[in-house]
Amino acid sequence: MTVPSPSGERETARRDPATLTWRDVTLDDVRAAQARIMPHLHRTPLLATASLSGMTDTRLSLKAEAFQRTGSFKARGALNAMLQLTPEERARGVVTLSAGNHGQGIAFAAAKVGVTAHVFMPETAVPTKVAAIRGYGAECHFAPSMDQLFPAMDAFRIEHGLTYIPPFAHPDIVAGQGVVGLEILDDMPDVGAVVVPIGGGGLISGIATAVKALKPDVRIVGVEPEGASVVSRSLAAGTCLQDAAPASIADGLCAPFAAPLTQSIIGHLVDDIALVNDQEITGALQVILERCKVLVEPSGAAAVAALLAGKAGIAPGTPAVAILSGGNIDRARLKTLL
Repeated sequence: MTVPSPSGERETARRDPATLTWRDVTLDDVRAAQARIMPHLHRTPLLATASLSGMTDTRLSLKAEAFQRTGSFKARGALNAMLQLTPEERARGVVTLSAGNHGQGIAFAAAKVGVTAHVFMPETAVPTKVAAIRGYGAECHFAPSMDQLFPAMDAFRIEHGLTYIPPFAHPDIVAGQGVVGLEILDDMPDVGAVVVPIGGGGLISGIATAVKALKPDVRIVGVEPEGASVVSRSLAAGTCLQDAAPASIADGLCAPFAAPLTQSIIGHLVDDIALVNDQEITGALQVILERCKVLVEPSGAAAVAALLAGKAGIAPGTPAVAILSGGNIDRARLKTLL
């Protein structure tokens, strides 16, 4: 499986993507992204939860990215990247690939900026996510498997001269997601730990970049599904691996590959990665809905799942934040989970 290389991005990202490291996204980049994107996005709330604090033996709050525009944090990075396109790139249009949430972010950002967007998705994509992408005005393209999705997208990109905006492995995407970290520090200055779901690693890379620069003692813990753990397996292997068939109910965390930029950031700044199974994710989703009255998709429940299962390695009584990364779930899937 060949991962298409980005074309036409800002100076840092114009380099070979394989050469990008944790030094290529800075606190200044995250602060610039905050100024750039937040006039157009929601500042999501940090919700204290006495019930989940007791169940996890922490002082837990939930960063409700499910309340962000498009229903997930992905709008942040997508808009940050879109706003930095050159006039020529805007005129030609953009292309990406997505399980759904990044596609919605790109579609939303493209509509905001006035850019034509194409989103390549697996045929198994959640129907409500497909409908939302189309609702923002982007065009959806499908392939039966990840092995076929990448080549199809790459050929289309070349044929039409489009700019590829990756789902996570891009400095502008990481910097945009990092604004979540700045907001957490503003709302909870005494935070001792932040627990973050991991798909490809863009969200945790951005949060870690911001938080560790300002409060290096804060513990950053990532959470992957057991059946979609390409990031932790790549860290263990010392190289970026691919996974043509990741499997989890948390479709938004089923990244098919790891990338040098995010792997480098995670390797340098993230303290630990926990693995959770689908049963633990489902249980966390139910608890969040019952106790906090917040509906999240399975991906959005992964961080809480790790805390409830005692897998996050957080010391008792720690002021902690779990990221509810998204809330895009259709009714049919919700019925099976409840």
